[in-house]
Amino acid sequence: MMREIEPPFELEYEGTRIKVAEHDIKDKRIFYIDFNGVRKPLTITVGLNRFDKKFWTSIPEGRQEEAEEIGKLIAGHIRNKKK
Repeated sequence: MMREIEPPFELEYEGTRIKVAEHDIKDKRIFYIDFNGVRKPLTITVGLNRFDKKFWTSIPEGRQEEAEEIGKLIAGHIRNKKK
């Protein structure tokens, strides 16, 4: 069953409103984060480590800390919508 793509939404991150847009590329869920000019945009997705544990990662790699922090905010937003 195809999961519906989230409509764009905003979150608060480090005191700034960020815009989040979900995209589906080759059956991979990716999220594009726009920081409203405060910093460069960020693209993140969920990866699997060698123990099959999910983790948030940036594309390209290099902004891991932001990816993990914002990924948790995104996951919380999506979970809260389902309630």
